[in-house]
Amino acid sequence: MYYAAINANLAPGDGLGQWQGGTICGQCFEVTVVTSQGFKTVVVRITDKCPDGYCGMDLGGSAPAAVMVDGIGRYQGAWRAVSCAGHPEVSDGAPSLHVKDGSNPGWSAIQIRNPIMAVSGIDYKDVNNGAIGGSMGLAPGIENYYLVPTDALAGTTLKLTVRYGDGSTATITIPATNFGMPDTTYPLD
Repeated sequence: MYYAAINANLAPGDGLGQWQGGTICGQCFEVTVVTSQGFKTVVVRITDKCPDGYCGMDLGGSAPAAVMVDGIGRYQGAWRAVSCAGHPEVSDGAPSLHVKDGSNPGWSAIQIRNPIMAVSGIDYKDVNNGAIGGSMGLAPGIENYYLVPTDALAGTTLKLTVRYGDGSTATITIPATNFGMPDTTYPLD
């Protein structure tokens, strides 16, 4: 696995880094570093924010060994967002919807795991009741999870459309009762 944590701050403590409450989580980046042997490049998936106040990007898993030929430490370099598609080293499975632990029939939060790009939004529509539908917002105080609205929890069968940052989408049709089943995962179409 090739993964990384990304900056939460541009200056110590300002909260203006690329992490932005977890909205960048799942995005893949091509990281290029300058070494004594020239430029070395690796693709990583963002899975967390940096543990310190200001880090840039902190490589984890097998990624450091792929580029840090001069030993472990800080390197100069650059990174750019790329699709995760075609990079099996950044994934532990197919894109899926995960129901957060603690979810129940009256409250639920969901997360998209192994997305091809960062998730820009999730829309929902009840396939049996056209009056139920809308967009899910990020769950307050829970990074990188979307709050399932109460009307969706009261629905029957929901079609969710996951919107990625590059404009592509993925879908899943799922019984509304499944949102009350904590720690369950469902594949996206």
